[in-house]
Amino acid sequence: MCVNFVFDSSLDDEAKRLCHQYWSYVSPNDYIAHLKILCYDYNIRSDELFITLAKCQVYLGDIHCEYCSRPYQLDVPADIPHARQQKSWFCDGCISFSGGQLTVGR
Repeated sequence: MCVNFVFDSSLDDEAKRLCHQYWSYVSPNDYIAHLKILCYDYNIRSDELFITLAKCQVYLGDIHCEYCSRPYQLDVPADIPHARQQKSWFCDGCISFSGGQLTVGR
């Protein structure tokens, strides 16, 4: 699986490691436990965790919009299996630009 990260320039190396660890989550049923472990390991509150995560954009490097080639942006780790099940994908910008004509696979 190819996951690409784009970090806010204000994030230090520890915050980037936190983002990488957050996105390494693969279990479908222990998400809350994963968050609690991250907060414990990094000695932060849950609100600080989500503030840090908001400064990191994550994309699947192997799924792209069929029209403009934009990579698939992820919001949460649970998006990964859903994205991989699609036979084709068009980004929201291209769907909007086409007046809704590009909807295959959505």
